[in-house]
Amino acid sequence: MINVCILCVLLTAGSADLTGNWVVRAAQPDGTTRRTYINLKQEGGRLSGSIRVTQFYYLIKESSGGADGFTMTASMRDGKNERQVVYQGKLVGDELHLATRRRPDAPLVEMMAVRAPPGEGALPARLPLPALHRVPDNGLARTPPMGWNSWNKFASRVDDSVIRETADAMVSSGMKDAGFLYINIDDTWEGERDAKGNIQSNKKFPDMKSLVDYVHAKGLKLGIYSSPGPNTCAGYEGSYGHEEQDARTFAAWGIDYLKYDWCGARTL
Repeated sequence: MINVCILCVLLTAGSADLTGNWVVRAAQPDGTTRRTYINLKQEGGRLSGSIRVTQFYYLIKESSGGADGFTMTASMRDGKNERQVVYQGKLVGDELHLATRRRPDAPLVEMMAVRAPPGEGALPARLPLPALHRVPDNGLARTPPMGWNSWNKFASRVDDSVIRETADAMVSSGMKDAGFLYINIDDTWEGERDAKGNIQSNKKFPDMKSLVDYVHAKGLKLGIYSSPGPNTCAGYEGSYGHEEQDARTFAAWGIDYLKYDWCGARTL
């Protein structure tokens, strides 16, 4: 199966070099921001590089043209299927003005890419695996954790009010008394990192510590989501390179459970 996405990039004529890492910061309907990275290397009339959008990582296989007009095709394997994206475009000043078509009969969606700050969006170098060692029993998860996860019902629509209402319902419905203690926030809660690299929640979760306190006051436990990759499955900030830092942040908030989702790391 081939999924084709057409990105039309409007550009100025000339000999401008497209080499570099470009970022599309796409505003989502819920007010959060998701990023796509287009890493390009231009050699004459040939472009090579990669495109990273959400958990998908495409390699550019074919291209023609340059900054005044180009076409490039990128693909990846997704299990037994091939996913393919086709780009056409030009450069306008310092910006790539983009439009995307998810299907041949779908309307174009306009967007803009700018050069990413140094280091942003670049796939990090592999970290060495730690040595295997025995881990003593800490008493956790002696029985399967029981509770509720936000994704299947709410996906990216999860927010602070959803979690509070769910906590109320878990108590009033008798689910808590039956042993269902965990309420787990899935992907799309993540905001940007501050100047020290600490992960922040986005506008859907204005005060994560307050939310944890509310859930705990109900006699329940709160879980959260991250990825060992640089981005999560939905394209938000992952924990790669910040593993201990994020663990300390989650602990400071009072988080009881972590869902650590691999798909954002599968290209590392």
